[in-house]
Amino acid sequence: MNAKDNADDSVDRVWDIIEKVGVCMLTTRSPAGLRARPVESRPDRKAGLIWFVTDRRSGKEHEIEAEHDVGLVFIDLKDKAYLSITACAEVLDDHAKAAEIWRKTDDLWWDGPDDPNVCVLRVRPLTAELWDGPSSKAVAIYEIAKAKLTGGKPNLGENRKATVRMARGTAAIRRSPPVHQPSRTYQLIWKAVRTRKHILCDYHGRPREICPVILGYSKDQREALAGYQVRGKTSPGRTVPGWRDFFVDQIENLSLKTGDWFDWGSHKQAQQFVQHVDVDANIPDTLMRRAPRPFGHPELRPPRRG
Repeated sequence: MNAKDNADDSVDRVWDIIEKVGVCMLTTRSPAGLRARPVESRPDRKAGLIWFVTDRRSGKEHEIEAEHDVGLVFIDLKDKAYLSITACAEVLDDHAKAAEIWRKTDDLWWDGPDDPNVCVLRVRPLTAELWDGPSSKAVAIYEIAKAKLTGGKPNLGENRKATVRMARGTAAIRRSPPVHQPSRTYQLIWKAVRTRKHILCDYHGRPREICPVILGYSKDQREALAGYQVRGKTSPGRTVPGWRDFFVDQIENLSLKTGDWFDWGSHKQAQQFVQHVDVDANIPDTLMRRAPRPFGHPELRPPRRG
């Protein structure tokens, strides 16, 4: 058997394990470090892809959009086979694909494949590390007993260990442009909006106390805040208190405090500064997100008009 045949056999063995095991651990990279969670795979051996049905509101979608490299671990306990895969993942709002790979158990989590919270992960395996151990429990028992009698070590090592290249050529791997995570200041303001707290800061060298109402991005993609300044100094000719617009990258010395909340009259006044709204104190669904969204995220919405 030549090297090509061996490689093809290894690739087939990898796909055999993926299809047999089904549920795997998916590891993503978050700002706090690596995170892993169980997911159910829908493999497409012919296309060289692994699909997953998942939820737009979960943390892994946000993490994958920021960093596409992921890890998958499949374990076949019966055959004592251990498979680790490095892969490239993408989040797709593809309800047709969701319907194609939908299973009855998915109805426990969503209202069908057209549920607005449903999305799919498209994962392309790049490299697999495969450990095939003794397939028979009886063999393992025999080896342990023999080791006790002879004083040697049990032969419980791998029948086969292989590193398998899954993707043929880099042209088949499509990577999305990198997504820039919201700044630390942005994340603190996002928390303040959701918990209805004031922010204390310096802006253009002047101390301010602001009730943050709408946070997102301006038309030129800068982090932007619309809020009600309740105390502090402002530009010449401007009065305090009053509604103000702020670029987040010019906010310094930020801290949070409890204070009376101003809700912009439930949007009786229109604002144009924040053109891509991430969180709005007066729009409940934006307050349910688990993490701030980067610019370009599909959940960002246009400003609510007065």
